[in-house]
Amino acid sequence: MNLQLLISGLSMGVIYGLIAMGMVLIFRAVGIMNFAQGEFLMFGGYLTYTFNRMFNLPIWISLILGSLSMGIVGVIFMRTSYWSLRKAQTRAIVVSAMGASIVFKESARLTWGSIPLSIDKVAEGTLKLGSAVIQWQHIAIILVAVGIMALIFLLLEKTFIGNIMQATAQDQYMASLVGIPVIFSIGLTFALSAAITAICGGLLAPIFLLSNTMGVASGAKAFAAIVIGGFGSVQGAVIGGLIVGLVEAFGGAYISTTYQLVIIYVVLVFVLMFKPQGIFGEKIQEKA
Repeated sequence: MNLQLLISGLSMGVIYGLIAMGMVLIFRAVGIMNFAQGEFLMFGGYLTYTFNRMFNLPIWISLILGSLSMGIVGVIFMRTSYWSLRKAQTRAIVVSAMGASIVFKESARLTWGSIPLSIDKVAEGTLKLGSAVIQWQHIAIILVAVGIMALIFLLLEKTFIGNIMQATAQDQYMASLVGIPVIFSIGLTFALSAAITAICGGLLAPIFLLSNTMGVASGAKAFAAIVIGGFGSVQGAVIGGLIVGLVEAFGGAYISTTYQLVIIYVVLVFVLMFKPQGIFGEKIQEKA
C-alpha cells in the first residue's frame, strides 16, 4: 500500500514539478507569475486528444505534436497577453493572464465539448509488487517527466540558446545591448513553458479524463510547489512539486481525500513559518 502511494505521489509530484518549472521559467524571464499555466496543461491535453483520437495517431507521436502545437500557442499567448502590456503595471498583466485562462477554458468547451474525454495511455496494464498494484502509466509518467527535466537543465546550462534565455531573464536591457533579440528569447521561453506543460496534460488525461477545468487544481498545486521550493528556482520547483505530490497521496490516503488541497496548503504554511523564502529561495532581508 505504501509503495503504491509512493509511486502515485511521485508520478503526480513530477507532473506538478514540470508545471511549476514552466511557471518559473516565465517568472524568471518577465518577472510575472503566469496564472494561466494550468490552462496550458488543459489545452495541451485536448490538442493531444485531437492527434490521438481524432487523427488516430500513436500516443507518443500525439504527445510530441500536441506539445509542439502548444508551444506555438504559448508564443501567441505571449504576444497577446504579455508583450503589448510589458510596460504597464504588473496587475494589468496578471489580469490579462487571468482573462486568457477564461478564453482557454471557453475555447476548449466550444471546440471539444463539455463531456469528459480520454486518450490512450503511454503504458497499459499494472505491475503487482507484493500487495501493491501499480499502474504502468504512473511509472511512465515518472520516467518521461524525469527525462524532460534533464533535457531542460541541459538546455539551460549547456547550450547557447539556454545562455541567451538566462541572460534575458537576468537583465533584458543589458541583453539587448549585447545584441540578444529579447522578444525572440522571451517568446522561446513562453513556447518552452507551454510545451512542457502540455505534455503533462497528455500524460494525466488517461488517469483523470479531459475537461476544460482540469487545469485549475493542477495550477494551484504547482503554485504551491513554487512557494515551497522558492520563487525563481527551477530546482526548487521540482522539489516543491515532489513534496506536494507526496503530501497529496499520503494525506489523501491517511487523512482525507476531500481535503487534499487543504492539507497541501497547511504544509505550505508550515514551510513558510520556518523558511519564508522557500527551500531554495534566496534569503529575504528584513526592513529596518
